[in-house]
Order: sequence, then structure tokens, then C-alpha cells
Amino acid sequence: MKTLSLNRFTRKIPLLLFLVFLTCECFAQNFLSFATYNVDSLLFILPFQHENERVNSLIRLAKSLSFQDFDLSERYAEEAMNLAKELDYQEGIAAAFRNLGLIRFYQDNYPEALKNGFEALQIYEKLNNKHSIADTYYDIAIVHYYARNYEKAIEYGNIALDKFREHQENGTTVGNVRDTLKVLGGLGLIYDNIGMYDKALDISDIYLEVGKKNNFGITEMMLQTWLAASRFFDMGETDSAKVYYHKALSYHDVNTNIEALKYRAITWLGYLHYSEGEADSAIYYLQKSFKYYNEKGFLLWAMWASMDLGKFYFKKNKMNIAEQYYLQSQGIFNEMLSKNSMYRHDSLKHIVVYGLDLYGPLPPRHMKEFMWGIGTSMYYKLFQINKDKKKSDKALTYHLAYSDAKDTLNKIRRGVETMELQTKYETERKEEQIVSLSQENAFQEFKLKQSGYFLLGLGGIVILVVILGIVLIRQNKLREQQKNLLLQQKLFRSQMNPHFIFNSLTSIQNYILDEEAHQASKYLSRFSKLVRNILDSSIEDYVPLEEEISTIENYLELQKIRFQNKFDYTIEVDEAINPESMHIPPMLAQPFIENSIEHGIKHKKSKGNISIRFSLKDNLIVFEVEDNGVGREKAKEILYKLNKEHKSLATAITRERIRVLNRKLKNKIQLQILDLKNSKNEPSGTRVLIEIPC
Repeated sequence: MKTLSLNRFTRKIPLLLFLVFLTCECFAQNFLSFATYNVDSLLFILPFQHENERVNSLIRLAKSLSFQDFDLSERYAEEAMNLAKELDYQEGIAAAFRNLGLIRFYQDNYPEALKNGFEALQIYEKLNNKHSIADTYYDIAIVHYYARNYEKAIEYGNIALDKFREHQENGTTVGNVRDTLKVLGGLGLIYDNIGMYDKALDISDIYLEVGKKNNFGITEMMLQTWLAASRFFDMGETDSAKVYYHKALSYHDVNTNIEALKYRAITWLGYLHYSEGEADSAIYYLQKSFKYYNEKGFLLWAMWASMDLGKFYFKKNKMNIAEQYYLQSQGIFNEMLSKNSMYRHDSLKHIVVYGLDLYGPLPPRHMKEFMWGIGTSMYYKLFQINKDKKKSDKALTYHLAYSDAKDTLNKIRRGVETMELQTKYETERKEEQIVSLSQENAFQEFKLKQSGYFLLGLGGIVILVVILGIVLIRQNKLREQQKNLLLQQKLFRSQMNPHFIFNSLTSIQNYILDEEAHQASKYLSRFSKLVRNILDSSIEDYVPLEEEISTIENYLELQKIRFQNKFDYTIEVDEAINPESMHIPPMLAQPFIENSIEHGIKHKKSKGNISIRFSLKDNLIVFEVEDNGVGREKAKEILYKLNKEHKSLATAITRERIRVLNRKLKNKIQLQILDLKNSKNEPSGTRVLIEIPC
């Protein structure tokens, strides 16, 4: 009997240890919205567990490893899934699906993450596990947030919020205060991304008020104070922003997270002072941030601070100092690439410095895009400085590095755009399946009860019609997106017509044959820049005005050589415009510039002139293209004689493109084409005006 009792006791030891170890977190950082468990403890207890208990431990293992060891995490998740199915443990199957979705999310495979999330959701709904239903809706919202489907992220975030706030039979809500604020905080970040700073600020106020009443942790309260400050700043309320930034800095350094986050607040104080024209104060704050991040080993943030310092000195026309900071950024960038990490020491990975990493691990693609965005800007600035200093070799080296970095960045962004469409498609497909299943069930019920519940059945049909209408509207939206992509492709093809390419290459060949190497090199350089600009612009909705001006200038220079200096041109930019910060849709005016040359000036006997002007008027960028050609009527007459079948496709496509862009804009892009007359009321050219909202 004693032996038997001893065996029973020894069998209980692992369970007791399990309960003790499970209270410990696996990582130095405890995420607020992402539960992790001590991996070593789980591995210790796993051999002693069976059936549902074992499934639960495998799920905890998979989750705790989901963002750092994909292969191992996937192995545990699949083992949990197989065992749960064998046991018909539905709760375990649903949790395994959620885990697989989480793994796919951290592998940047958002469509598969959604697919697994919806599978989990269907099981939880059958089980009526309301808390897990709300949590899974929040998972789906997070995937859409990082895929930049902000509309869907808000939709599913609000569903999660409603589910958590739902009252149960015992009078309590499904979720607690932490659950509700978790979702509200996520919605605040989405509102930040779409420019609804007032709504985001309202959420900050709620968060800080409720957090104070419920004794939330100091790190979380400090972070929310900093977010409130940044939202005031984004709204242009700089005095309130300063107050909240200094509030954030007043928190005691009780842990390294507070210390690291304080330097984020210090960095933004620098931006605030810079926005008010106080460059010296801005530099002071940024130098503090750079010193801290660089000494501690937060490489990405050190690089960012160094880049900003370079930018501030560049604006002050202190090129040598600016160059030193840009070179420091380059050294840090190279260190990150060699380490394949944003940190000099692995121990820093679990310190909250970005802000969002307080709530859960960040997906790798998100941070990779951030890093390459800064790197691309750094190489371009070093190219500009060396170009201005007439250091051709260095300028060329940095321009090549800039081109490679931009190619990498564009590849990441194209992957995001593809992922965005795929996540939308996966969501639409799942929603249609749910609707279809709902329709089928409703119809069966209608058939069974049609004799006694005719009116109820009729109401069901009305609901089905409404649901079908919603599905059709969503399908139409997808068709519009596909149409927009097709339009972009047509526009791209219209920019580089075969005649222009052939004539450009022929001109280069002639220079080479005539042994004019300098002219050939200059012409080839402009041609390659133009092709690259058009390729880059063809995948962007908006580009910096500086980049658009460069494209126009290269195009005009090539056409000028092609037409043997038959025209001159000027490009004027209003002093109130900052070409680096202002963005416009790419290549809107190129078809009209082409028309000015091909149809207006080409048929003019004397030398022509084209004026390009950018000005600011009532929050509008006014983009003008004016020529002194033969006028549209005369050009049509000449063209009709040469080719009766000709149609102006480029202009028509541009009008259609403006129409598509205007669907997304509150203030619309306006296009006017004016025929100019001289004092004798004769045609004297054409003026095109495009008004683009800032």
C-alpha cells in the first residue's frame, strides 16, 4: 500500500511543477495582448500528459514559439491538431487553427492566416464560446491591419468590440476591461493610419481615464500618454502635444521599457520643435535620442535618429555635418544587414521601444519595410550631397546603392500590395461561403415550416436579398480594383510608346557613330533615368513632387534632342511648395506635354516654348502645362489629313484615371484644357490646368 501511495504521489509531482512553472512567462518581455508560456516548463511536463491536457500544452508551446521558431511552432500546432481531431476535442481543433493562423501571420502569409482564423471562428461559434469568438474576430482585424486593409480591420475590430461588450445571462459582459481596451487601442492605431486623429485621440482619452481607474501598468500608461501627444501633434495642436510629451517624460524609470519609450517621446519633441522652425532645439533632442539608441544598441532607431539629424543639417545647408550623420546611418544600416537584426545585442529584442511591441510581437515584414525605407532615403541623400560636391564616382556609387535599395523596398511593397488583394479575396470568399451556408439553412428551414410560418419565411427571403445585395456590392468593389490595376497598366504602356523608344535609341546610336561619347552618355543616362522613373511610378498611387519634376525634365530633355531644339521649356515651382514632402499622382500631365510637342509645336514653323508651372492655391496644387503651338483645332486638321483613324488614347486614359482617383478623394482632382488666342483671335497654343488637392 505504501508503494502504491508513493507511485501516486510521484505521478502528481510533474502536475504540481507544471502549475508552478506555468505562472512564469517564457520571455523577458510580457506582452499585454499576447499570452506566452515558459517553453522549458511545458516541454518538461509534456511527456506526462495525455488527451485534452496534452493538446492544450502543445497549443501553448506552438503559440509561445510562433514568432521566433516557425518550424518548431508548426510541428507542435500540427501535432495538437491531429491529436484533437483523433479525440474529437473541438475546442482543441479550434485553438490549433488559431495557432496555425498565428504562425502564418508571423511568416507574412496573411491570406493563410485569415483562412485558419475563419476555420477557428466557425468551430467557436458552434461551441458558443463567446470569449474565443471575440478574440478570433480581433485576430482577423489584426491581420487586416498589417495587410493595410484598414476598412476591413475597422469592421472586424468593431465586431470584436461588440462581442466583448455583449451581456451574458449572469449580468457580466463577455470580455473584461482589458479585452475592451485592447480592441479600442487597436482601432486607435488604424484611425492614426487613415488620418482620423480626432477619433484616435478620443480613444487615448478613454484609455488613460480607464487605465488610471484600474491601475494599469506604468509602461502602458506612459505609452498611451505618448500616443495622445503624437495625435495632438498630427492634428496641429502643438501646445497640447508638448504638454503630453512632457507628461510622458515625467514617468519614473522603473524599468528599461520606460527608459526606451522616453527616447521615442524625446525624438518626437524634436520633430515638434522642427515643425515650429526651431531647428537648434530639434537637433538638441535628436542628438540625445541618437546617443542613447546608439550606445544601447537599438540599431534601427539609432539609424533613424541619425538620418533625421542629417536631414536637419541638410536643410540648414551644413552639408559636411549632414554627410557625417548620413555616413553614420550607413554604418548602422550595414551593421543591421550583417547581423540580420535591428539590435546590436539579442537581449534588446524584448525591450519595448517601438510602442506596439508592448502588446504583442511585430510581424517581420512590417519592420523590414520600415528599415529599407530609411535605408533608401539615406542612400539618396548621400548621392545628392556627393553630386553637389562634384564627386562623380561617389555619387554614382550611392546612386547605384539607392537604386538597389529602392528595388528591395519596392519588392517588399509589391508583396504587401499582393498580400492586400489576396487577404481581401480570402475574406470575401469566406464571407460568401458563410452567406451561402446561411442561405441554404434558411431555405431548408423555410421548406420545413412554410405552412405555419409563411410570414417568417418571407422575412427570411428579404434578409437574403439584402445579404445578396451586400455580396454583389463587394464583388463590384473588387471589379473596380481590378479595373484600376488594368488602367494603370494601360497608362504605363501609353507613356512609353514604341516611336519614342525607337527614336531615343536611334539618337543614342547616332551620337556613338559620330563619336560624340559625352552626348551619347548624357542622353543614355537621361533615357535610363526616365525609364526607371516611369517603372517606379507605375506601381505608386502618389509620388513626391520632386520625383515627378525629375521625370518631366528627363522626358523634355530627350524630346528636345529628338526634335533638334525645336522648342525651349521652363519648369517653375512656387516657393511655398516643398517638392520633397508634397505628393501628387504620377504622370498625370505627361500625355498633355506629349501632345504639346507632337501636335502643337511639331507643326509650328518657328521655335516653340512649353511652360510647366506648379503653384499653391487654396489647399490645391495647381499644375499647368502651356505651349505656344498651332492649337488643338489646327492639330486635329493636320492629323486628320495624315491619319483619319487616329484616336487620342493617352488623354482619354488620363481622364479615366482621374475619374477613378476621384472616387477615393473628398476634394476632387479637376482638369481643364483651354485653347489660347492671340490679339487677332487666332489660335496661339493650349493650356492644361490640373488642380490636385494637397
